[in-house]
Amino acid sequence: MAKENDSGQERTEQPSSKRLKEAREKGQVCKSVEVSTCFLFVATVISFYFYIPSVASRLSLVMSTYLGNLAGWDGTQGSLVTIFHGAVVQLGIMLLPILVVFLGIGIASNILQVGFIFSGEPIVPKFSRLDPVAGFKNRFLSLRSLELLIKNIVILLVIIWVSYRAIRRELPVFPPLMNSDVSVIVLTLFKSSMHILWDFLWVFIVIALADYMFQKWQHTKDLMMTKEELKEEFKHTEGNPIIKSRIRSIQFHMARQRMMKEVPKADVVITNPTHLAVALKYERGKMIAPVVIAKGAGFLAEKIREVARSSRIPIVEDKPLAQALYKTVEIGDVIPEEWYKAVAEILAYVYRLKSGVR
Repeated sequence: MAKENDSGQERTEQPSSKRLKEAREKGQVCKSVEVSTCFLFVATVISFYFYIPSVASRLSLVMSTYLGNLAGWDGTQGSLVTIFHGAVVQLGIMLLPILVVFLGIGIASNILQVGFIFSGEPIVPKFSRLDPVAGFKNRFLSLRSLELLIKNIVILLVIIWVSYRAIRRELPVFPPLMNSDVSVIVLTLFKSSMHILWDFLWVFIVIALADYMFQKWQHTKDLMMTKEELKEEFKHTEGNPIIKSRIRSIQFHMARQRMMKEVPKADVVITNPTHLAVALKYERGKMIAPVVIAKGAGFLAEKIREVARSSRIPIVEDKPLAQALYKTVEIGDVIPEEWYKAVAEILAYVYRLKSGVR
């Protein structure tokens, strides 16, 4: 069922580009938390595979140094603080690159989803948010909270199922390690951990894609418009259709009046004979070819013929030429070269009539 607005009208129309732009300016964009989580998990797997072995070796060196310094502790509080401070600094140096990478990936994942947005509206205080009853309803009793709860339950069940299968698959590897060296145990644990992480990686990718599609659908649904809202927006952006139609009608009437004023200046009017009329004008030495100064069909063609008769403009019937000029030549344009000969013969005939030659 379509969502309704405050007036009870159903929102059945897709959001316009203007509505999407306004929502983006307000900070209302399509963003999935699961996509950011997926990017961070990918970074975790890559870091664990390439960087953790070196961190482990450096961590063992830090621990040995720390324990060695601890053995030489003189019993004072200042000496203990110095030893602890050195260990913390070394640990921070090791973990800093990973934290920087995680920070960059978190920012990049949001930019990839929504681009660069600078909007202060989401942080503007609104007194309506201070209503505890409305806040409780939106938090626990709304359809959105139910959807979020179902989504989290499904994700949790999938993770539990994948964890169970992964751990069950890796369990047979550990009993033979009882009599193995420490290096073999560490290497086996590392490989098993990588296998489990790869399993979780595909799960997070599928979850991120599904959640992004759902968030996109939800975002579009929230911005759906009623037919009345769409009409009002069209009026504000494109103008009232009735007014625009009236303006076009006035413009067409004025253009027709200007065209009819040019008909008495024509040299000849070529007709169909009754459905079409095309008025041509040619001035030697000023024009490269005859120009169409007026044309019309039906009632307008009859008006052109009436003005031509009253102005004593010759009217020549030529169906193919009238149809061709009416369809291919606009008012104010010269005739195409392919019609030069036919028009020249008609103009020659008209000039003979004007000079009294029969």
